[in-house]
Amino acid sequence: MGRMYAFLGAALFAMSAPAVASAAGTGPSVAVLDFSTKGLTSNAWGNFEPGVALSDLLTDQIVKGGKFDVLDRKNLDSTLSEHSLAASGEVDSTSAITAGRLVGARYLISGNILQLDQTGRSGGGAGSFLPGLAGAVAGAVKTDRTTLRVAVRVVDARTGRIVQSFTDEQTEKATSFAAGAFSGYTAGGYSNEQFVNSSMGHLINSEATKIAADLDPTKFTSGAATAAISGHVLSVDGANVILNVGSAKGVTVGMYFDVVKIKRMKDPDSGKTLTVNENVGTIEVTSVSADTAVAKLVSGTASARYAVQSQA
Repeated sequence: MGRMYAFLGAALFAMSAPAVASAAGTGPSVAVLDFSTKGLTSNAWGNFEPGVALSDLLTDQIVKGGKFDVLDRKNLDSTLSEHSLAASGEVDSTSAITAGRLVGARYLISGNILQLDQTGRSGGGAGSFLPGLAGAVAGAVKTDRTTLRVAVRVVDARTGRIVQSFTDEQTEKATSFAAGAFSGYTAGGYSNEQFVNSSMGHLINSEATKIAADLDPTKFTSGAATAAISGHVLSVDGANVILNVGSAKGVTVGMYFDVVKIKRMKDPDSGKTLTVNENVGTIEVTSVSADTAVAKLVSGTASARYAVQSQA
C-alpha cells in the first residue's frame, strides 16, 4: 500500500463539507484511514489487505467504545476516491488538513503495520512468512505463532499536529493463518463474522481492540486549541495572496484563512457608525516566513488591505 494523499487542486475545497455518515458518539469526530503496510518485506498474503482489515475492525471497536463520533468507513473511502485521494495511513500535516476538510473529520487515526511475521512454529520446522494451509503436513499438527506490530498516530486535521502516537504488538498461535479466502475486500468489507472468526481475523481484531482502548480523547483536545490568527492582505500577486502574518504568529503551511471585507455603515436610527465584517473568500497558506505568508485563493476573492482570520 504505502499510498499518500495527493492534493488535487483548489477546486476541491470550493465545495461545502460533504455529508459523510457516522456512528454518533459523545466525543470528537474521527476518521480511521487504511493502515499502511509500506516497509513489510513480503506480500505473501496475496490480495489480502491487512491494513484495510485493521482499519475496518478498529472502526468497529471505536464505535463500540462510544467515546468518539466515527465516520463510516465505506462513505469515507468513497468520498476520498471521488476526488482521487487515497485513504492511506501515511499522512503528513498538509495531507491531513486536506483530507480532514474534505471528509469533515476533526481527527484522523492512521498508522503503519510494522511487522506481520511468523515468529515461531511448534510441531515442525519454521516455514515462510504466513505459510497458510501449505504449511500443513499430512499426519502432523503444526502450530504457527504470528506477530502483528503496529504504530498508531492521531493527527489533528485542523492543524496537522500529531496529538497521540504509540506502538502495540499482538501475538497469536494457530494451526493456520491463511488469508487467501479473504482477498479482494474493500473498506468496510472485513467487518464480518467469517473473517473475525478466522485466525488472521482474530489476531487483527485483538490488535484493533487494544488500539481502541488506548485512544485517549483527552489527549486529542489538550493543548490543541489555538487562538485565532488575524492579519491583512498585503498584496495579490497573480495567484499569490501575500499576508502580513507568518510563523512568528503561528501560521503554518496548509492553514486556512477567511478573507474579510470590513464595511462601515451609518445607522439611520442611532446615527452611530457600525462595522460589518463580510466574509468574501477563503485562502490556503502554501509557504511561510517569519513575518509573512503566501496563500492561494480557494474560493471567493481577496484584495490588498482586506482582513484575514484563521479558521477554527
